Parts: sequence; structure tokens; C-alpha cells
Amino acid sequence: MAKDPSKTEKATPRRRQKAREEGQVPRSMDIPIAASLLAIFLMMFFYIPFSYNYLMKYFRYTFSDPFNKIPELNSIFIYETVKILGILILPVFLFLIVVGIVSNVAQFGFLFTLKPLAPKLNRINVISGIQRLFSIKTLFELFRNLLKLAFASLVAYLLVKKMISESFSMSFISINQEIYFLFKYIMILIFAFVLMSIPVAVIDFLYRRWEYEENIKMSKEEVKEERKLYEGNPQIKSAIRRKQRELAMRRMMSEVPKADVVITNPDHYAVALQYERGKMAAPKVIAKGKNTIAEKIKEIAKEHNIPIVEDPPLARTLYSSCEIGDFIPESLYVAVAKILAKIYTRNKHKL
Repeated sequence: MAKDPSKTEKATPRRRQKAREEGQVPRSMDIPIAASLLAIFLMMFFYIPFSYNYLMKYFRYTFSDPFNKIPELNSIFIYETVKILGILILPVFLFLIVVGIVSNVAQFGFLFTLKPLAPKLNRINVISGIQRLFSIKTLFELFRNLLKLAFASLVAYLLVKKMISESFSMSFISINQEIYFLFKYIMILIFAFVLMSIPVAVIDFLYRRWEYEENIKMSKEEVKEERKLYEGNPQIKSAIRRKQRELAMRRMMSEVPKADVVITNPDHYAVALQYERGKMAAPKVIAKGKNTIAEKIKEIAKEHNIPIVEDPPLARTLYSSCEIGDFIPESLYVAVAKILAKIYTRNKHKL
């Protein structure tokens, strides 16, 4: 559970990633136990007949000539013994390892970290230890273990009672029937524990997930600080945007000397157009602005002897319909062409 009452906010993705890197994941130890019990039950159900035949062959081989099977006299006996043990034990061992890995990976995915093994001083703190003794987690663990113990005791009592009642009739049965009798009750016992462990594992996993969510909760201040850290401080972002606007403005103003004409409102809008005959399909807007920026565009245009034409309707239309770098719309071709034609004619007369 969240140790600080102020931690009321759900963890952010970054907080979850950090907790995962530190080995904090919702993990139930009862799920691997339940999976292992189920695996053992299935293996005994399907694997015992196979292993029984192998063991019978091995016993026949061993007891067919006991004196010849002494290890000092027959090295083949050692080889056969190791081989039979490998055939019987290795698949079981590997299968249980796979089940253990899969049952853990299914809970929280692949994760390898050594941070949980690092020593922490708060783990040996006396006050913290006393608090843990009376925590909800400890009470849950106690209740879960008592539930397991009660169920296991009940199952053991019922099975032993049933076995005792049936054992009186076992005096005159064969060894195979005795093996079957023992195997049957072992299977019943394991299956009973499987039935018990599955709901316990589900409840434990749900509790671990709830506990995990509570432990990684954040306060509102922590959420704000993390947002500032990973999304950027608002003041810094504002300064960056201001700097970007300044750079864009400088670039735009540096293009004004290339203009063929500046069309103005005359006081509020200014749009600088460039047209290279034979290279451009239409005139292009290379700078635009209003109020102070418009005055700056006109000032640069005057410094470079660029014609300034007052046409308020055209200036407003160009400003609202075109962005910097756009070619003028087809509907304005005629109006702009007339202005450019007058400028070209005037320039020829000057020459």
C-alpha cells in the first residue's frame, strides 16, 4: 500500500518503467506453485505408465543376474543405471523448469535485474519491521497460509480415513494392485491440492496487482515534476518557441531583398512576392506580416529599392490565403500579373 497518504495519483508510464527496472512487478508465488502442481499431476497421469515400463525393464535386467551387476565387476551396469535415471528424471526436471519460467513470465513478462538483491538499510530498521508485522500484507499472508493449512489438513484426514478403511481388504491382493492403490491415492491427493491452489493463486495474484498499484502511486507534486522533467518546463518550452519564432523571422526578413514587389494594406498588411519568369509557374510568397512586421518588411523593401504597391483587398487576400513559400492561388493570377506588368514596364522605361 502507498506509504504516503498524499500519493493518490496513478503511476505514470515512466514511474512504472522505473519500478520495473528496480524489480518491482506484480508477482504471485502461488501461481508457479499451482502451475507446478498441475504439471506434476499431468506428468504422473501420462508419464507414470511410460516410466513404469522402463523401471520394470531395468529391474528385470538388474535382478536377472545380481552378482554380475556389481559395479566393480560390470561397468555396463553403471552406464545402464545412469541412462535409465536420465531418461526418467531429466524430462521431469526440464518440464518443471519450463513450467516455472512460463508461469512467472506470464505474470510480468521477461525481466532480468539484480537490483532486488542489493542490500537496503530500511530492511533492517526495527520500526519498519514492526510496521510490516501488522500490515495488511502480513494479515493477508497469514489468512492465505491458514486457509492452505486448513484445506490440506482436511484433505489429508479424508484420504487417510478412506485408505485405512480400504487397507483391511489389501491382505490378499497382488503387488500390482497395491501399486495401483497407492498410485490412485497419490493422484487424488495431488489433484486436491491442484484444485485448492488454483483459486488461491488467482486471489493472491489479484491482491499482488492491487498492492503493486498502491505501492507505485504518486503524489500530485511528483506527477507535475515528472511532467516537467520529461515533457519540458513550460518556461523553457516558451523560451524555445520564442527563439524559434525569432529565427524564422530572421530567415523571412533575409528573403525580402529577393522580392519583386511588396503589396501592402498600406498600414496593417504587407506581402512580399517573388517571380522568376521561366522558372516559376506562379509568383511565390516569400514574406508576409502585419502591423510591426509589415512595417519591417516595407522598411527592408525601401532599403533595397523593391517596389511597394498599395492594394488593400489584394494584400488582405494574399495574407489570409497564402503561407510563406506558397505560390499564389490561381484566382489571384490576373490581379498580381497586372501589378508585375506595370513594374516591369516602369523598369524598362527607367533603363
